[in-house]
Amino acid sequence: MTHRTAPKDRISFPHKVCYGIGGFVNNLLAQGIGNMMVVLTLALGMDFRAVGLLGSLPRAFDAITDPLVGFISDKTKSRWGRRRPFLFVGAIASGIIFALLWQMPAPTQFRLKLVDYGADGVYSGGETGEPVGFLESVGNSLKGIVTVELIDDVEDEVTILPPALVTGGWVSVDVPLTDFDQLSTREHLSQILISGDLTEVYVDNVYLYRTDDATRAEPTGRDVDGATAPSTAAPTPTVPAEDVISFFSGAYDDVPVQFWSTAWDESEVADAQASGDDVKHYTGMRFAAIDFGETPVDARGMTHVHMDIWTPEPTGEGRSQGYYFWYFLIGSLVFFLAYTVFATPWVALGYELTPDYNERTRLMGVQNFVSNIAFVIGPWFLVIMTNAAWFRNQMAGARLLALAICVTTIVLGVIPAIFLRERMHAGGGGGADEEGRSFGESVWEFIRGLLQTITTGPFLVLCIATFLIFNSFIMISQFQFWVFAFYVSGGNIGEGAGLAGLVATLGTVSGFLVIVIVTWLGTKIGKKNAFFVSTGISMFGYVLKWFCYTPEYPMLALLPAPFLAFGLGGLFTLMGSMIADVVDLDELTTGERREGMFGSVFWWVVKVGQSLALLLGGFLLYSTGLDPALGANQPEGTVFWLRFYDAFVPLVASGIAIFAVYMYPITEDSALEVRTELERRRGAG
Repeated sequence: MTHRTAPKDRISFPHKVCYGIGGFVNNLLAQGIGNMMVVLTLALGMDFRAVGLLGSLPRAFDAITDPLVGFISDKTKSRWGRRRPFLFVGAIASGIIFALLWQMPAPTQFRLKLVDYGADGVYSGGETGEPVGFLESVGNSLKGIVTVELIDDVEDEVTILPPALVTGGWVSVDVPLTDFDQLSTREHLSQILISGDLTEVYVDNVYLYRTDDATRAEPTGRDVDGATAPSTAAPTPTVPAEDVISFFSGAYDDVPVQFWSTAWDESEVADAQASGDDVKHYTGMRFAAIDFGETPVDARGMTHVHMDIWTPEPTGEGRSQGYYFWYFLIGSLVFFLAYTVFATPWVALGYELTPDYNERTRLMGVQNFVSNIAFVIGPWFLVIMTNAAWFRNQMAGARLLALAICVTTIVLGVIPAIFLRERMHAGGGGGADEEGRSFGESVWEFIRGLLQTITTGPFLVLCIATFLIFNSFIMISQFQFWVFAFYVSGGNIGEGAGLAGLVATLGTVSGFLVIVIVTWLGTKIGKKNAFFVSTGISMFGYVLKWFCYTPEYPMLALLPAPFLAFGLGGLFTLMGSMIADVVDLDELTTGERREGMFGSVFWWVVKVGQSLALLLGGFLLYSTGLDPALGANQPEGTVFWLRFYDAFVPLVASGIAIFAVYMYPITEDSALEVRTELERRRGAG
């Protein structure tokens, strides 16, 4: 039977938003640390394996510290409460440490990009790296998603770093075309783009060539102190003329080049000479386009691109890979500790802001709505950091973005600490006096509390359900794109990516509406029934995948997206409210308030499960026999198993989760009985 929430138990909408702002900060930091790590490879040249370790080791540490911080905050007694001091300090500390994490000195970059406009010879937008403003970048991306059209432009970029770069000496850059691994066609090569940290560069001997040696040639050149212009000519090319397509060289006949710097790039170019040899002199350079106009080059027979460059500017090597690894690892460990100091008490605070069964659901609904805004912002971090119109290199973009996240974290993160009030202000929840306890006794109490938490039946049910729904979604998260690319789009990666983007956008937008619907349902039919409804709707969406992901009607793939949004949208709207009810039941049984411990263990399950799901998902994807190089000609059975796993793994997991939650014993009536008894014990009623 639904009861009316008493005025004293209501949380004003502004206070609900204040709590949601804490969730936004929590998700913003998580999005930042995850989505920005790509610059470790792009800007610092770090090995993928090292970056993988830097992603996993701090999160393992985070999973260990979560229960510890939860336990400490449960036992804290201060004039400001149990949670608010942690929120205040954690927001400031995590923001500052996050900004410092991205202040590593980067090596000087010289980037070389090749662009093929495809058979239509027309630029389709967004692929060349032309330095446009942020809004235009967004527009180009959305255009590609919404139209789901065939875009045959391809491009790829390589980065030249010290010691290949020197100051005051000619450097011969020879890059195998195989290094441009995203350049799937070279038949209509239309542009060579140069960019990076150097603002003044002399260029000579720009050509493509073929050779039996497929390796990158060792760069030549040496540092010459004080030189402002080349006093010697660039090295004379030795490749036979019949093996060369030359754009600019005194040693060969050149093919036509329309522009050595276009109207839209950021550089000035002039003809100059070095010891009597003609060269191109770029100044004010951030981004320069060598454009072949209406005469694209067929480079299918070539193996390398060559360019001689000379710069008077300092070329720093940055720091060693070991320095970068240990700086980021130690910094990440400290960051995640500060992040946990904020996030874990924030989760716990939500469990105690109101004792009312339905008001808890409304609180979590508003919180989930506000928190999810970070997931709309996060995917654009890479667009921001790599925008050539704003930043000379990706590390400069990461530094400024990290500073913006730092300021946002501090300004918004302290809002819950300042404006929210705790009901269990003194802490302890009626537990025994803790003064005078030895270190060993405190450790034992922590272990005892942890064991009590993980063996609490209703809580264990919620953890199992979350583990199944969330991690089955994570496990098959890659499969949908491959189904779109190799089944719906017949092997066309561009169309598959566009369709995947459109489906993801519709799912994200639908998720906000789902939160509103599930919040309302939870207050009308009970949380457990609302979970059954929302999860059941998502299961219907998974079934629809099998029928709607079809090459005959590609846009039919949009239909399941709103139904699928009910899975995670309903899960994370209801779980927080249901765990708050478990905390009350636990206090009735043990006499202790342990919101921090319950919250930390719950999110520990989520984090560990996510790591396992990503690992298992990789093996599952491998088991299908998928080979992207084969395009539409995949091995027999591959597409079937991609579709099968994509639809039915989360379908089955969701069904098991419904069965688990069916065992969850707390109803609105029983929760009211527990609250009444707790208030009688505390003398509050």
